[in-house]
Amino acid sequence: MSLPRIAVVTTGGTIDSVGTDRLDLAAYLDNATRLAPGELLSGIAPELEGIARVHEVPFRRVRAHAITDDDLADLVATIRYQFERDEADGVVITHGTNTLEETAWLLHPVLPGDGPVVLTGAMRPATALSADGPLNLVDAVRVAASPAARGLGVLVVLDNTIHGARDATKSDTMRVSAFRDGASGPLGWVDGDGRVVINHVPRRAASLRGRFAAVDLRALHRVDVVTSYQGADGVLIDAAVAAGARGIVSAGTGAGYPTPGEVEALERATAAGVTVVQASRVGAGRVPAVGSLIARGWVAAGDLPPWKARILLRLALAAGITRRDELQMLFDEA
Repeated sequence: MSLPRIAVVTTGGTIDSVGTDRLDLAAYLDNATRLAPGELLSGIAPELEGIARVHEVPFRRVRAHAITDDDLADLVATIRYQFERDEADGVVITHGTNTLEETAWLLHPVLPGDGPVVLTGAMRPATALSADGPLNLVDAVRVAASPAARGLGVLVVLDNTIHGARDATKSDTMRVSAFRDGASGPLGWVDGDGRVVINHVPRRAASLRGRFAAVDLRALHRVDVVTSYQGADGVLIDAAVAAGARGIVSAGTGAGYPTPGEVEALERATAAGVTVVQASRVGAGRVPAVGSLIARGWVAAGDLPPWKARILLRLALAAGITRRDELQMLFDEA
């Protein structure tokens, strides 16, 4: 049997960064040096031979925290081309870990079909002692080539662990085990013998796969995230509205509680036609749609982190979903 065809799109990040020496595990980005094109894949070519037929797809390499809407639109077009022209059976994307979870979550509802799309990265640069990038990339190819990955939506693979795009979250700045999931845990693992083990299938985000495929990613509305803290007033919220925000995600305390000053500003924003989604700054747990939130016309983000709630709201507004009840249903199902 012929091996699956896997396209690897390299967008940059720690995985292809070059440090000043093998113990440069923290300041390597200041070195501003990357592996040469093709060098990342050539370093693991022998290991990939029995897994898949892999080809690299050139893409501009940028730091994860510098990625723009235009970058994401071009990335989506690149992935679609691979599937629509029957160039690949699955796609792997190398990506900086700082915003990897946001890119994964954006791709999930804008890419139709059941072809595997897997994001991976690294917590240590390519030149580091015990660099984690090469094995992460091999594991990502293994997952993208596995029939078990079809229909699971966009996935994230690092540290031998398979995460769903919805719940994958970076939770540590330096450890190789930096990514975690929500209460349901990871979807599975890539074991030491190379076997791809899917522990459970995500259902909550299944209906969202490809739902916003028609949205123009270059014309998304401005949506800002405002984080609450003791004594916060409404200045940042008012500034977001003045800057043209069509939506605001409030990252409130606890189960979604902004300060009184922020509430007043959010109510002004709602009166001005701005959509408000109430999320939490806490790393786990839901924001429920309690009576006071409903009365204000706000949407409860559930357990979506504020930055992922922002992405979903931008896509919804671009698709013309503006009624509170429709938005709440979308967030409840996501």
